[in-house]
Amino acid sequence: MPQTPLPEWFARDEPYRQIAAQVNRVVRQVNTDAALLAGETLNLIRLPGAGAGIVPHRVATGPRMCVVRITARETGGGKYAGHIFSPNNAAAPADNLAMPEGLTDSGNNNALILNLAEDSLGGGHRLAVPCFQTGLHVGFTGETVPRAILLVQAAGPIIFPVRVSKDGGADGTASSPASWTYTVQSLDGATTLDAGVALARPRPNGSMLTQNASPAFGLAFFDSTAALRLWDAGEVPATTACT
Repeated sequence: MPQTPLPEWFARDEPYRQIAAQVNRVVRQVNTDAALLAGETLNLIRLPGAGAGIVPHRVATGPRMCVVRITARETGGGKYAGHIFSPNNAAAPADNLAMPEGLTDSGNNNALILNLAEDSLGGGHRLAVPCFQTGLHVGFTGETVPRAILLVQAAGPIIFPVRVSKDGGADGTASSPASWTYTVQSLDGATTLDAGVALARPRPNGSMLTQNASPAFGLAFFDSTAALRLWDAGEVPATTACT
């Protein structure tokens, strides 16, 4: 709301009359400046050789950067849904990075994320879900409940480490390859990416040994249709000792 104009100061005696005249020049300038009168934050600046001046502090209202957690894939290729996270960050220099590092989760899919690195790729999704990205806020969707539109530019993990655990299939024979399948999880085991996943890399005929370690690790990627492909599960051909 507009603020009440500043009152002027009147004095009869010297030297206060001259001081009042100088003060009143500043007061009249403030009272005739629409921005200042509107109650904007004021900055006092020092003018070399001319004392000081009062100017309004104008806050930039252009595009801003946001931290977003991608939580789902939209129907359109290269587009995702996500939660916007807000400051303040509470990162400690001695701790390993563990997002969101104190940022506050908005708690709903209030963002549509467009990955510029997937432009003109013919559909599909290249980014892992979930993942954190930094995006530029450029507008709002036309949905009934509008979402913020964020632009990110992330190539995504072309091939990335995962946890694997055998959940089905059978061993190979002299005339056929193994058909083991796996449950695939994020590297920390917190998120199951898919289950019953066959190995994308061709297997030779014969018995294949699977990993006994727990956790066991492999390598995976997302193809152009957003399907998870397991490239390596740590299988090795069974061999017999030479005699």
